[in-house]
Amino acid sequence: MSTGQDQNKIKFLLVADSTHFALTDVYYGYRYALDKLKIPYEAFPWHHMRELIVDKHCYHIVHSTALIKEKGFTHVLFIGGLNIPDFIFNNLYHIKSVVVSTEDPHSFDPMKHRLKEVDYYFTNERSIANSDRYDNVFYCPTAGSTHECGKMPIDYIEEKYHSDILFLGAMYPNRVKLLESIIPLVKRHKLNFKICGHTHYMPKKSPLQEFVFESGTIPHNETVKYYNGSKAVLNMYRDIGWNPRTVTKRNPYNRSRFPAESLNPRAYEVPLCQSFMVMEDIRPEAREVFTDNDVAFFSDEKSLNKQLRYYLIGKGKEKREQMAFNAYIKVAENHTYVHRLQSIKDILENDLQ
Repeated sequence: MSTGQDQNKIKFLLVADSTHFALTDVYYGYRYALDKLKIPYEAFPWHHMRELIVDKHCYHIVHSTALIKEKGFTHVLFIGGLNIPDFIFNNLYHIKSVVVSTEDPHSFDPMKHRLKEVDYYFTNERSIANSDRYDNVFYCPTAGSTHECGKMPIDYIEEKYHSDILFLGAMYPNRVKLLESIIPLVKRHKLNFKICGHTHYMPKKSPLQEFVFESGTIPHNETVKYYNGSKAVLNMYRDIGWNPRTVTKRNPYNRSRFPAESLNPRAYEVPLCQSFMVMEDIRPEAREVFTDNDVAFFSDEKSLNKQLRYYLIGKGKEKREQMAFNAYIKVAENHTYVHRLQSIKDILENDLQ
């Protein structure tokens, strides 16, 4: 628990949602930010507790803990929020609920019908925050953690983490199509191409199966090693219209059709590792944060191949290190969880006055 409550008007109970998505990195990012900003809090590490206690009991423990008067909580900070039951939002009494979303706009529908019960909803999607439909919604982009991400000397990174081209993430159909397009380039120039992450969405007959190096959830400390060991880290966004858990594979959780304008956490984590990023240029926010002097942009199969050829084989090889450092400076100075939490704190404290 942090100290210095007498200097703050706020004390958080920090709760990680029980979602199956990878919220652990975000949870620890905000926990580190709470420590850095010296904001009093207690952490409820759901991802550890739920291994011992069933979810419904965890929910009741969260609710009971929040209402212990002697603890002096002013807000419960939920990372995620999709699986938090209504009774918690409805029965916090004088304590305010704060939800930091991580999956908008892909999964916004389950939350939008509950927003009247949530005091503050910080969405990671700008198009939702800019909508005039909701009074309690604020924009809080994704971020990176300087505590979790950083540059590592290449000589100290095991060979297994080295690659010329790395894709680390879930293999959604739009990503499969883009990645399959680079196979001829990879084979022609004998490049070390690694795919790591959730590959079970990828067709069994896809030629990309040959390049799957590690399948499943990659722990964040391993992710950082893969980023550091790669000459070019690919950043491709999710297809917001596709959902692997439905029969039709269509996404039913964004019926309001909010467009995806904002960046994913990878956009900030890769630069914090001072790794060179090859970034899909389909979200408006990308060029508001980065320029062509920071990352290599691509928008389709042809431009992806062109950028990889130039930066891995052509004259662009000499530019990668400086570009990665440029991107690092931008993220470190403006886009960490400390920056995000400071913005949240300012809004909450303003309402307390």
